[in-house]
Amino acid sequence: MQGLSAIIGPILTEKSSRLQEKKRYAFKVQKDATKVSIKKEIKHLYGVDVAEVKIMVVPKKERLVKRGYALIKRPKHKKAIISLKGDKAFDPNKLKEAKQQ
Repeated sequence: MQGLSAIIGPILTEKSSRLQEKKRYAFKVQKDATKVSIKKEIKHLYGVDVAEVKIMVVPKKERLVKRGYALIKRPKHKKAIISLKGDKAFDPNKLKEAKQQ
């Protein structure tokens, strides 16, 4: 995982926006990402200190639509929920200024 970023992107749902009010942020991460690599990547990309990282694997989902004629598949992926040290907050959609230039 040396060349790839551990973080794919932030998860923007109603549930994740409720988590942001509690200073917790949800990110979709690579399948082989670890808690340590996610913590380092958040520090590098956003410039904030991470207190805790929780990782979960979201299982794949298949369902039939249109009276059973079409099958929709959602692949399994890995999700990380991070909480910050102290009473800090940040916008997960905006990277720190040094990374944008």
